[in-house]
Amino acid sequence: MRTRTPATILAATAAFAVVLSGCTTPASDAGGGAQRNVTLTVAEWTNPGAVEFTKKLNAQFEKEHPGVKVRLQTAPTANAAWQQLWNSMLQSKSVDVLAQFAPTQQGFAPDYTDLEPGGAAALIASGQLTDLKDQPFMKNYDPAVQAAAVGHKNGVYGVMAAEYVGAGALWYKKDLLAKYHLSVPTTFQEFLDACETLKRAGVTPIFVSAKDGMHGGVWQGVANQMLMKGHRPAESVQVSEDRATAFWKGTQSWTDPVYQEISRRHQKVMQYIEPGAAGVSQQTAPGVWAAKTDDYPFLLDGSWDGLTVQQANPKLNIGFFTLPGTDEAADNRVAFKPDLTWVVPTSAPHKDLAMEWLALFSKPENYQQWLASTGSISTQPALKNTSLPWMDWLNTHMDDAFPQLTNPWVPAGAPLDAAGPDLYKLAPVGGDSIDTVLSRSASAYRKSVGD
Repeated sequence: MRTRTPATILAATAAFAVVLSGCTTPASDAGGGAQRNVTLTVAEWTNPGAVEFTKKLNAQFEKEHPGVKVRLQTAPTANAAWQQLWNSMLQSKSVDVLAQFAPTQQGFAPDYTDLEPGGAAALIASGQLTDLKDQPFMKNYDPAVQAAAVGHKNGVYGVMAAEYVGAGALWYKKDLLAKYHLSVPTTFQEFLDACETLKRAGVTPIFVSAKDGMHGGVWQGVANQMLMKGHRPAESVQVSEDRATAFWKGTQSWTDPVYQEISRRHQKVMQYIEPGAAGVSQQTAPGVWAAKTDDYPFLLDGSWDGLTVQQANPKLNIGFFTLPGTDEAADNRVAFKPDLTWVVPTSAPHKDLAMEWLALFSKPENYQQWLASTGSISTQPALKNTSLPWMDWLNTHMDDAFPQLTNPWVPAGAPLDAAGPDLYKLAPVGGDSIDTVLSRSASAYRKSVGD
């Protein structure tokens, strides 16, 4: 659904507020009946599949609501453009349905930490988003999943419409693996063995954008699987909270043996990436990988880029799986991340129409099209994304999947590596050792929480 970059999101600019202040024609939609000269504004970040679907849904909504015009506003997530757009639209009170990244429960640290929520969590805590829990269309979604993604104090402040796999996510070229008599690995050692076989055959195993931090998916994927060993999928939120509490109280640290082992495994995988990974942009990586049919069997990238890969090379026979981070196949489960969430600001000019738009979006026949367009994992329990061939592995492995673990709580403005090791600096992408990187993170974390 989005272009992932590690850059810090910037504050909104006043210029956007000026430009967008006239985007919506003021009109009341209370009282029912046909609307005249009403503009419903929907905003989401740039993603080809999602934007095309939204345009079609908007056309359907306009047909069903004579006199209503739906205006779609988009911006890329790169260089904080999306942050600037939605901030300015909220300031000008000109948006009715707004996409946000699901804050999850990590966004709401316990009161004893004195940490203030940020991003979408801050909008919820400050009363700027409408509680949707009792809206009829919410019955199509799993209430527990929605509450974990965008719930707060018995309210549910959005419709989490998309989930993706990013931690350890790997695309692969089926024909290229078959050429070297390889199958999808189920353990960490099997994956390393496959990479070694490919390397000896003169093939570079992994393509990745290390310029934009996508190699961090290896570390995250291994961490999720190792830390969730022995736990049921439903316990992932509690595992995250227990870890965050332990970090805050000083009983866990980034220098602990488990993080040293995760880092060692990360480095082993990094031996098989293309030499120029540090200069590869995440925006161009899927297309470059897809075009090169005789090299790079694996692409380290999220499941959100399926449409981009297919458009770059429609004839490419692709598959998708997650990196097996442990040596026990049963422990190598899928970790997914809540993503695009539709919210309705309390300042929405046409709140009733916004609810009707979400109801139309949530109809199973429409949501099924959304899944096909975006490659999302379904958040409606009655539906699965069966229209995309590469979803077969995910559909098979979703029964024991879990929401990916969140990082320990850190105050706003804390150094980047307080929340985890800086993988740009870890060898072989950077020049620092595991001990140096983890010690730096541990020190940054303790300083950020006031110790």
